[in-house]
Amino acid sequence: MMSLLAVFFLLLVLGFLFWWLIVETEGVYIGRRVVILLYDLYASRYDRVKQFDDHADLMLISQPIMARIQSQTDPLILDVATGAGRLPLIMARNGRFRGHVIGLDASRRMLDVARRKVAAERFESYITLMRHDAGERLPFADDAFDVVTCLEALEFLPDPQAALKEMCRVLRPGGMLLTSIRIDTRWMPNRTWSEEKMQRELRALEMRDIHIAIWQEDYSQVWARKAGESVPIGAGAREQVLHYTSPGQPLQNDDAWNDERSS
Repeated sequence: MMSLLAVFFLLLVLGFLFWWLIVETEGVYIGRRVVILLYDLYASRYDRVKQFDDHADLMLISQPIMARIQSQTDPLILDVATGAGRLPLIMARNGRFRGHVIGLDASRRMLDVARRKVAAERFESYITLMRHDAGERLPFADDAFDVVTCLEALEFLPDPQAALKEMCRVLRPGGMLLTSIRIDTRWMPNRTWSEEKMQRELRALEMRDIHIAIWQEDYSQVWARKAGESVPIGAGAREQVLHYTSPGQPLQNDDAWNDERSS
């Protein structure tokens, strides 16, 4: 029979493995379906656990986005892995913002939480929520957005390199990308990128003006601009973007909630 010490040690190891696989790395080493399932289960508690600071988000995310796009106050923005709608909501709360944010996520329950918050603040005219796995090809044509964002999510996608390539594909020439890299890499081997690797990946995708700066305890912000110039897309193009995917297929009604569906 196993000694009590051996049983205790085994339970300790199993407990650590559970914490690492489920809590710390959010199921990423088990598979994408597990990641989505965990976010579905976590959705109702997500905001309470994260405790995002709305004022800090306005100062460190929303206002810098508006400053970097200068005179354009009506950008069409894609937020990849939007979760409970953090980025769309802080943009809509910005008094200068006249644009539109399409928030995309694979978790239906996280989107349900986001949709309730959007409706509570009556931001339907600024925000559309769409269910789609960010680990797959984005359902939009090339050069479709003025700004693309993806915060605290890249390392949880099955192929971060392919996901980043997709984000750059749908960003118009001259458009702006905002993403993030995890600073604390101890618990996520082979999933997180160094600043040097992120810069190499972005340069290979013809991104310019790359700027990386510490943002939160665990993350740095990564800003970049797509090479070239083009006419801004603007919020007025949202209907065209929403109703036709990249190959020209219409979205299914249960996969997107725009202002008509969520009002």
